[in-house]
Amino acid sequence: MCLCLGRRALTAPNVYSMTTQRENFRAELRAGWEEQQAVHEPDRELRFRLMLDYVEQLSGTPQRVLDLACGPGSITRRVLDRFPAASVVAVDIDPVLLDLARDAFAGDARVSVISRQLAAADWTDGLAGGGFDAVLTATAMHWFPPDALADVYAGVARLLRPGGIFANADHFPIAEPVLRAAGDRLHEHDLRKAFASGVESCDEWYERAYAEPQYAGLWEERRSLFAHWSGDLLERDGWHIDVLRRNGFERAGTVWRRSNDALIVAVKA
Repeated sequence: MCLCLGRRALTAPNVYSMTTQRENFRAELRAGWEEQQAVHEPDRELRFRLMLDYVEQLSGTPQRVLDLACGPGSITRRVLDRFPAASVVAVDIDPVLLDLARDAFAGDARVSVISRQLAAADWTDGLAGGGFDAVLTATAMHWFPPDALADVYAGVARLLRPGGIFANADHFPIAEPVLRAAGDRLHEHDLRKAFASGVESCDEWYERAYAEPQYAGLWEERRSLFAHWSGDLLERDGWHIDVLRRNGFERAGTVWRRSNDALIVAVKA
């Protein structure tokens, strides 16, 4: 008995220290995510605010929200800050991002963080539960091949209640090629300046996160999970609007644009 108590006395501080280090590392990773995303996506906060503005204007105060490809919970946090009575289901497939999101909202009964492979036909199973008021996503859907993204949009339509809102802030390039290329050059110039000043890039953030010993072995898992994603579905916003309308959204349009980034909002019939 004394020996066991002695072991607790000796090891507890180390366990506590390791737990604190893990918590601090997760918090730092979440902060780093916000910083590098703000560099890659100028006016990021404006896009989030407009997204929630349109939800409230078109559909009222949301009670149930789906954060699609949630990452570490950026949209979820902003939904809860603005609509404290809302509940959020946050879905992703990246193992590290899911861990960061689960840690961020641990103990918050308003949030469920779920692993879902959006490329799978059954990704919506068990998520409907009476329908969502809003499905929100940012800087993720451009990774899907066209056919797969059309299936995701169809799934979103099944999950939303009538009159529910879908909002997607992402890369939707200008159709005119010269203007599109000029926008890309301007963005690349801004990125080079930011990175030269020491700001972490998105790729560097992923490399640092997956190099952490607590995530050992997860990089190969991630590569397998994302093997089917092509990246850079750079279709004009009209292409996305057409697909949304074919999948049951009676109204869909671009409500904000900055160069080759835009926000599309759609209302389910």
